[in-house]
Amino acid sequence: MMDNEELVTAIKWHRENLEIKAKDVAAMLGHVSSKYSKIENGEQVITGVELVKIAEFFGMTVDEIVKIPDRKK
Repeated sequence: MMDNEELVTAIKWHRENLEIKAKDVAAMLGHVSSKYSKIENGEQVITGVELVKIAEFFGMTVDEIVKIPDRKK
């Protein structure tokens, strides 16, 4: 099972890979940028609802978003 730090590391990796700005994710969630920053920095635990919304926003499933692709492929 993933801990919060591993989870938000994967989300941040995908966000940056998709070239999506953190402020855009924050706006989609209805958060101010500083609250979303706290989530990505592991200072606040991400909720299940937030995780699902972020996955949908990225065009991914929850299973896809929680994994950082293996670069050896």
